[in-house]
Amino acid sequence: MSSSPSRSTQTVAQLVQRVSGPPINFSFRDIKVVNDVLFEEPVSGQSRHPPIPRDTSVPEYLESISGEAVNPHEGVRYNATAVRLCNNHLMSLAGLDKALHHVLDDPREMVWLDASCNQIHSIEDVILKFPRLQVLYLHGNQISHLGDVLKLSKLEHLVKLTLHGNPIAELKNYKLWVAAHLPKLRSLDFSTITKVDRDKVATWYRAYQKREAS
Repeated sequence: MSSSPSRSTQTVAQLVQRVSGPPINFSFRDIKVVNDVLFEEPVSGQSRHPPIPRDTSVPEYLESISGEAVNPHEGVRYNATAVRLCNNHLMSLAGLDKALHHVLDDPREMVWLDASCNQIHSIEDVILKFPRLQVLYLHGNQISHLGDVLKLSKLEHLVKLTLHGNPIAELKNYKLWVAAHLPKLRSLDFSTITKVDRDKVATWYRAYQKREAS
């Protein structure tokens, strides 16, 4: 798989800039659980709400803002559709959909999520709460079950994914397996998936299915 910049990367970056402000960046903020974003000022980007006091009742606060919504209309500009949570201490993304109501005008419109370099152990169902997701960085975590990747097939717009630096990346034929089960991917681990790559994946997957059936 080629390591040259992919056209899909440029397209997503252009999309982010066109329909929203710059990414909300919470990298290197010593975040241990997703609700920590409620108390932190982002490194860059404009969060929807300012940080709340540490003694605030988080469940009550999240309930109070969950009903707020931006009325969609043609040409709407969201505060952001990209979030960076990289280089923290997250072990799980559970509850991210609720926490991002504090951060984004509309979490369902998020197209780019960087949760790399944490301690995340699995790909959880919460990721499916973001149906427009196109770029997902999960490299440098502790994901050990290759079957977790199958969940991502439900993200119809996902074109760029990173998983290197996880235990699953050490498995034999890992890249072929991921590319075979996510046929819409255009980039895996910062390497472009070319048409030639796709042909190799198809050949490998046919042989793999025969072996599994025998």
